[in-house]
Amino acid sequence: MSITAKLKARRTYKVIGDLKAPICSASIDKSSVDLLLTASANAPFHCACDRVHKTELSSPVPWRVHKLQANDCNKLKDFLIESGDVTKVPNMLSAAEYLFQVTWLPDEDTIINRGAGNDEQAFSGTLRNMEHIAAASAFIQSLLLAGEEQGVMTYWSSGGALKSAEVFEYLKIPLNQLLLGAIFFFPKEIEHAQIKQGAMKDARGSVEEWSKWCDLS
Repeated sequence: MSITAKLKARRTYKVIGDLKAPICSASIDKSSVDLLLTASANAPFHCACDRVHKTELSSPVPWRVHKLQANDCNKLKDFLIESGDVTKVPNMLSAAEYLFQVTWLPDEDTIINRGAGNDEQAFSGTLRNMEHIAAASAFIQSLLLAGEEQGVMTYWSSGGALKSAEVFEYLKIPLNQLLLGAIFFFPKEIEHAQIKQGAMKDARGSVEEWSKWCDLS
């Protein structure tokens, strides 16, 4: 399939699983997941991350990926339920074969608070931070395409409870990182689950509605 065809075929799938369903079997092993992440990391980035973020993980890329396989997704599901979460996030975790907490790394001197992205005023809007967000977003889109090529259903969540300080601390994610996307990989064959496509899938409009040629004559 050409890249253009893959882009056209990509869809968002929100899988609402049964909280009591058994932990799903992964259709992709951990080493294959790392190959997908490695390929996705060819996304462009223009600015290296602040050195404060090069402690446990040393790469200059302005994103980090915190990986959970199905059994850990199930533990996180239980943690959220015990914390009083009444959203559908625990149901999604019960159906996931992998969850990737993809964070972006704001420059140290621009962080306004350390609430793991909970608050509206989490960082200053600088050109370098904009570059960091753009690069991490390109990485996420690449990961979504890579996952679909492997036959899994993918979902990009903006976070909800998954961006809370409590979840960051539970997963041992530094609070000076901010969640850009909680990326779910769901198996193509799944029982005891409701599957919904993205609510905005038909709202893009035609190319004429969001692009125009610049006429410099």
